[in-house]
Amino acid sequence: MAPKAKATAKATAAPAEPAPAAAKAAPAAGGDLTSLDDMKKFIRKHEVKIDDMEEELRNEADSKAKKKLQNEIKKLQQDATYLKAQEGVKEAEAAAAKEAERAALAKKDDKKAAKKDDKKEVVAVVAETADASIAAEIDAALAAAGKDAAASKEAAVKRMEACAASTPFMLPRFAQLLPLFDNSKLGPVAARAARAIVEGVRPFGHGIASVVVPALLAGIEDKKWKVKAGCIELLVPCLEQMKHTPAQMAECLPQIVPMLAACALEVRAEIRTATGNVLREIGSLVASPEIKRLSQDLVTALAEPTNQKHTQNVLAKMGSATFLSLIDPASLALLMPVLLRGMRERDSASKKWSAQIFGATAMLVQDTDSIRPYLKSVVPALQEALTDPVQEVQREGAKAFGVLEQVLPDYSRQFNQPYLFGKLRNGQIGEQLGAALALAEVLLKMNKTLVPGLMTEIQLGACDEKANVRRGFLELLEALPHAMKMDFAGYIASLFPVMLMGITGDKDKDADAGLKAAVSLVARFGDLAPHLFMQGFEDVFAATLYADTAEERNRQQVVRDMTAKIL
Repeated sequence: MAPKAKATAKATAAPAEPAPAAAKAAPAAGGDLTSLDDMKKFIRKHEVKIDDMEEELRNEADSKAKKKLQNEIKKLQQDATYLKAQEGVKEAEAAAAKEAERAALAKKDDKKAAKKDDKKEVVAVVAETADASIAAEIDAALAAAGKDAAASKEAAVKRMEACAASTPFMLPRFAQLLPLFDNSKLGPVAARAARAIVEGVRPFGHGIASVVVPALLAGIEDKKWKVKAGCIELLVPCLEQMKHTPAQMAECLPQIVPMLAACALEVRAEIRTATGNVLREIGSLVASPEIKRLSQDLVTALAEPTNQKHTQNVLAKMGSATFLSLIDPASLALLMPVLLRGMRERDSASKKWSAQIFGATAMLVQDTDSIRPYLKSVVPALQEALTDPVQEVQREGAKAFGVLEQVLPDYSRQFNQPYLFGKLRNGQIGEQLGAALALAEVLLKMNKTLVPGLMTEIQLGACDEKANVRRGFLELLEALPHAMKMDFAGYIASLFPVMLMGITGDKDKDADAGLKAAVSLVARFGDLAPHLFMQGFEDVFAATLYADTAEERNRQQVVRDMTAKIL
């Protein structure tokens, strides 16, 4: 039994050998490891123990002893206090790194702020009153060439900024600053000087429309993006100035907004941002309550022209709105580009709403002349609407021509009426139908004293020798009673026989314009005033009794047969 007892004693003593290490670790585990230094010290001591045991493992030959050492090493490596100390060190070091990064960023910000303060001190200028001699010196410096040209130009630009309040001398030289926007050194200085000149214009608004805006619009067309963006940004102080001169505002906005709509498609974000700022400024100027409620939607539609949904949504909102207030120039400036885009959409609803809204706004403009600048682009779109396959689009386009006759009769007589009568005479059947609808609306809105003269021309056109011309005017005669209603009653006696004589006997009733016109007229007025038709029936029967040729006799027979059916 003694040997077994000894073996047992050895077995129980063996695991007790590493006890000193465990005993050493135990106090540390219960110790205070809150500070970074304590954690690092504990980790170093613990790792020394692990290294010693690994060295002992490499030198041990007995397999059982090796296994024990491996287990002890594993325990030391997985010790909870050791692992917690490692995590604590990592967290502390990460926190210290972040703090250092924050400190570095703070130093950079301080340096930038200091630089800005230095720049501000450098930029600070003393106001100066310009005279002819100073203006001559500035001109000479801006025209300088050679090694010292850059310094001379910089000095001249700074002097222009100092003399910005001297409007009579600085405003004529404003355009010379714009090309400098692209210069890396002179650009910021030139931009400040240009803004100072615009903001310093006195009296308010003086020369903005005649000098500043044309120069900025030319600069917006520049290929250099810095020049383009800088010119767009200067439109904001221009608008502020023109608040005091509404007539200049109304003159300039039709030129500004279409160019901004084009700039919204630019690739450079700086240009698009500047464009959006100017459009929002124009939106803030809107006075019409109905347009003001939609100003943000209009600005969004203009600033994001590639998204058709914005245009369609704002048109739908305006199409369901009732316009009661007068439309100011700022409202027109936002509205017209969107309406024009809507007329060019494939969606028939957008076309219909655009033509309808144009007619409503044209009736409510504060000054009818404020709508003239837009007609150059809007009227061709309305002309296209007259040949649209959708009848509602045709009808709203025709009504818009009637509104233009009412609000701008001189423009209508000079441009619209010649175009419409030309299509009536020489156009294809689709163009003739659209022109007939539009002329019917024009005659409805026309000064009543002028209508009889045009009715005589229409009567002659319906009797023209050319079949195509007759068809066009007969289409107009078919549309007139629907538009003019009771106002047309006075012309029945003279025009009804013309309709009957225009009957061709075409199997397709829609192609027989004379028959369509006569049937439509009788359907509308036959019950109300049958006596106005009787003389016409008698005249047509009498006119078709004799003919010189067989072809003519056949045609007259067709007219009599159809007339008898109508009777």
